[in-house]
Amino acid sequence: MNYIAPLQALSLVVLLAGCSHQPKQVDASRALVSPTTKTELTPMPASQQQALNTLHQGASLSTAGGVLVLGQRYISALGRECTELLVNTPQGRSQRSAACKIADQWYLIPQLEQASLSGLYSGQSQ
Repeated sequence: MNYIAPLQALSLVVLLAGCSHQPKQVDASRALVSPTTKTELTPMPASQQQALNTLHQGASLSTAGGVLVLGQRYISALGRECTELLVNTPQGRSQRSAACKIADQWYLIPQLEQASLSGLYSGQSQ
């Protein structure tokens, strides 16, 4: 019983000492996401608007730029209804993208440009 009071006092001192110091502030030396210029979004064509409103996941839609395959629908962090898109170009390339509904119109959302991890380690950016 003689050890309980000193142990409690020591625990209180350690707790208060830990709470009284600020953690070390760390500044990033490289950006993980490259800044992009703000672009004005243009609504998708009317034929695609109707298709995005009615078609379900897995459906495809032919466009002048290739074939759009609709992916999973989700709600974005901004609370917008969005759908994943897989764009298959006539040249045989595939690219993932997204379209989001803003004020009852669908917009193709530009992708973020990210630096590769190997570029971050070697001092280069993509």
